[in-house]
Amino acid sequence: MTSAALAYSMPSTVTISSDILGTIAVEPGSLLTFPQGLLGFPECRSFVLLPSERPHVYWLQSADYSSLAFLLVDPFMFFEGYTLDLDATETHAASPDEVSVLAIVTLPGAPGELPTANLQGPVVINTRLSEGSQVVLAESSYGIRESFKL
Repeated sequence: MTSAALAYSMPSTVTISSDILGTIAVEPGSLLTFPQGLLGFPECRSFVLLPSERPHVYWLQSADYSSLAFLLVDPFMFFEGYTLDLDATETHAASPDEVSVLAIVTLPGAPGELPTANLQGPVVINTRLSEGSQVVLAESSYGIRESFKL
């Protein structure tokens, strides 16, 4: 056996099944790791973030569970004046440019109702490390169900 046969090659794409989005082929480097999972889903640690057809709206699809996908929005685009103070140790970021903040959306249950976004528990992604977490803002003027027009 030659040394070339022993070389390990990374797959060029990873296939993820999604009950909502169908079959998705992504580069291995686009996978995000959530070491602590998300609130209510501690065992779900591998995700891919995909843009939707609408600007500033994304899908966070679990790489392990085809039925688990979250709709996310950029809260700075949908909620005027939205601010948050993140500790650099929470994000492991060297600069603010390495951090993306997104809010999980809950779609309305009845006609005429508006969707809501969890602004008190945003998803924070360190883009350099491809690592995410859901941060709970203990002292926030925002709630977990802030209505908005999508």
